[in-house]
Amino acid sequence: MPTFFSLSRSAQERLNAFSPRLRALAESAMNYHSLLTPGAAIEYLFYMGQARQYPRLTDTSTVSGELTSDAGLHPFLKVRAISSSTGSLAQTGKLRQQSTSHAVRHILLTPDQATDADARAIARGSLPKRVYRICEEHAPISFDYVREALRHVAEHDMRKRIARIHEDSHPDSAHMQSSQVEANSHISAHDAKRQGAVVIAAHWLQPGGAERWAMETVRLVSQTGMVPIVITDNDSHQLWITRPELRSALVLCLSLPLTSGAEGMSLMDSLYGQFDIRAILIHHNQWMYDQLPRVKQRHPNTMVVDSLHILEYRHRGGYPCQAVRYDPYIDIHHVISPQLRDWLVRAQGIDAGKVVLAPLMGMTTGATRKEVKPKAEDNRLCVAFVGRVTRQKRPEVFIRISALLEHAQPGAFRFLMHGNGDLDDKVDQEITRAGLTSVVERRDISIPASQTYKEADVLLVTSDNEGLTLTTMEAISAGIPTLSATVGAQSTLIPKQGLLPRRSADLARAATRVLKHLLVDESDRASLWQAERGRLDEFARLTTANEYYETMLKHEASHSS
Repeated sequence: MPTFFSLSRSAQERLNAFSPRLRALAESAMNYHSLLTPGAAIEYLFYMGQARQYPRLTDTSTVSGELTSDAGLHPFLKVRAISSSTGSLAQTGKLRQQSTSHAVRHILLTPDQATDADARAIARGSLPKRVYRICEEHAPISFDYVREALRHVAEHDMRKRIARIHEDSHPDSAHMQSSQVEANSHISAHDAKRQGAVVIAAHWLQPGGAERWAMETVRLVSQTGMVPIVITDNDSHQLWITRPELRSALVLCLSLPLTSGAEGMSLMDSLYGQFDIRAILIHHNQWMYDQLPRVKQRHPNTMVVDSLHILEYRHRGGYPCQAVRYDPYIDIHHVISPQLRDWLVRAQGIDAGKVVLAPLMGMTTGATRKEVKPKAEDNRLCVAFVGRVTRQKRPEVFIRISALLEHAQPGAFRFLMHGNGDLDDKVDQEITRAGLTSVVERRDISIPASQTYKEADVLLVTSDNEGLTLTTMEAISAGIPTLSATVGAQSTLIPKQGLLPRRSADLARAATRVLKHLLVDESDRASLWQAERGRLDEFARLTTANEYYETMLKHEASHSS
């Protein structure tokens, strides 16, 4: 990871004694504060928090100490670092004086074994949210009747036009206009010595389909010789911060709120001062969307591309809603499914020339089979769940289907649950309560998904919402037919005979009926896969996301901003 600070040899040795994850988090924090305080000497106090907390690397508590020293914690390490950042236009005068007046930063780290389940176990939220969560946890399948009604309301709202954010309506528009010429002339003076870079604004650094694609774009940027600058804006233990794709990247894991309202843009000013930023790639990152009006005003030649995967039921579409709001400042909207393309163009009136449909076809695991994979056992059907163990994926429905089938035909089915998430403990408890410990096998993410595909005969997608899942493409490529709830863009690849009702109770009944049939009718299992294979082949004729981004990034690498 590039660094913008220098340490004494002894301090570096103590930092090197950290685990790889803790060291990467510490370096991320020191890089952030060094970028905002050019030339400053800062004393960093590192504290070990509890598993129920998230790392606090850049927010106001790093200055005040309210979550660390004021809470009675004692630092386990103190190091002094000198910023080697060269500074930028926005880091002179008052901002420099303000930054250097606080020469201590309190950095809260978390144990390597901490999980999201630890943090969410104590999350309270508002009373309605707590009631909703209790119902969801204790009676998820019955409560899905309520969720289904809410989904219908949300779908109606998503069809309404979303207002755009324009320059003259932005609260900082006057400041942006007055600083544009000065900022651009300042940057051009340093063009000769600044290395080309691309900002990859990700949600967080932990397992997920969108996150896998974000990591792939980091690799593609590195391939061009440009520096990947990875910025995350969501609380997480950042389990992927040690992935090999990030070795040459500058990683900035933001914890919000940042140390002052102005520093959000100060960070971008500093990054533009250090690098010749050619493009910004957004992968589900609200903070970066919010920076776009100011970034585009000051640096209009920077290419901005956002990557959209799923229409959410909340917030009028989720991140696609933000894509529409900030459309005046975005050059290209990359979508992975026809559903998203049609929603942007037809429902929201986005210029069709700005919307690129490029599927994530280059990220599937294993070789592509030409025929359906034979069943592992003649008289038994192996059904797999592959994905994050979260509420969206509805693991409780998979367990319910497992229980129904095991009760109806003991020993005729085998079930694999591959993945981890914040519902891990609850899923284990439910499997035990249902007496399925010898029937449902849990597999964590340390086991390659390809191993599960080798053993599975059918993939079952029980999610209450999806975009177009990578697991579906992986399963079909591995010769495995997929049954899926009728959600998101799954019908792009799954024909009618493989689609199941969306509501949990109906989904469980329908899946049970279809799986009983596939157990005894191998020809129909093969026919389902052949239909899906045909759709996947047709979809694969499109330019893939890898191909599109590789071409775009090569072009950006050959042209300075």
